Amino acid sequence: MKTITRSVLPVFGLIFLTLSCKTKDVAPEALRNDLLKKTTGPAVVGDRIEFAYAIGTTEGDLKNVKAEASIVGGTGTGFTRFSWFTNRNTGVDQPVQTAADTITNGATSTANIIDVATNKAVTLRYYYYPTEEAKGKDVTFRFSGTSSTGKEVSFQSPAYRVSRMDMKRSLALVDGAKAYVSIADMAVYTKAEVEQNNLANKIDFIYIYRATLGTGNFAFGHALVAPSNADYLKDVTLPTGLAKPRTLIDKRVDVKDAQLRNTTGFDVYIDDIDLQQTTFPNAADFAYGLTADQGAFVKTADGAYAAYVYVNSVNNTAKSMTISIKRLKLN
Repeated sequence: MKTITRSVLPVFGLIFLTLSCKTKDVAPEALRNDLLKKTTGPAVVGDRIEFAYAIGTTEGDLKNVKAEASIVGGTGTGFTRFSWFTNRNTGVDQPVQTAADTITNGATSTANIIDVATNKAVTLRYYYYPTEEAKGKDVTFRFSGTSSTGKEVSFQSPAYRVSRMDMKRSLALVDGAKAYVSIADMAVYTKAEVEQNNLANKIDFIYIYRATLGTGNFAFGHALVAPSNADYLKDVTLPTGLAKPRTLIDKRVDVKDAQLRNTTGFDVYIDDIDLQQTTFPNAADFAYGLTADQGAFVKTADGAYAAYVYVNSVNNTAKSMTISIKRLKLN
């Protein structure tokens, strides 16, 4: 699991300052550009990579910008029409339209800059959505821009590896209803759906909620239980023909993931290597007492998948829980 600290885009106006040395002044180029990758997490299908592309000129006006990806992106890939600035009074980022139109055709995205005198320097956001085709591959980007004087400038990005993981957010679980989870399908089913669609061999764990359980009524709460655990499922009528795999479930209260949480607040992520190298020395076939911002590493009984199941929220009254999953195919 990696923790990454965001960089801060330098003040773009600094690029127009005259550079000096001991012997003479050297004028900077009239058209300059810079690039910041704003997202810090793994590049996962179902999420986006966000860039801030900054360009400015001291001669003429800005005309257009272009981004060329080495692998065609998915729906939503391209520039936005807005630049962003921080309101000095509120500290809140606010948008201002700086592009008249944006177009993405294949791997190439363009934006035409609005022809106004104030658009001497702009920073446009560019979003790239990885596709299934890109999994496990490196993707690069060439950003470029032109001015009304005919000058062109470009910036070549480093290579970014697209994760082999699959990700699914906000799966709603309900005790006694949508309670049967398949890691292979990244989906949740009811008992009836399992039976009607012949999914008995695809269920890895079952969600249940019991305020207390067992002799002495010990606190139990929200739980994920493998079909192999007859004790915790003895009051559950399982689907006909349900297999009894011993899914390995390793509860973790110290592991978080910003992508699965889908909110700001920390830059900690589960990456491919975490799922590739995770071991299960103390794993059980259950995890109980789960609360929000906790989770569990999971390995399917057939060894085909390793996953991290993150708990987004729980509701004791409704006997429900919302989870998000990152999954890696192991073989």
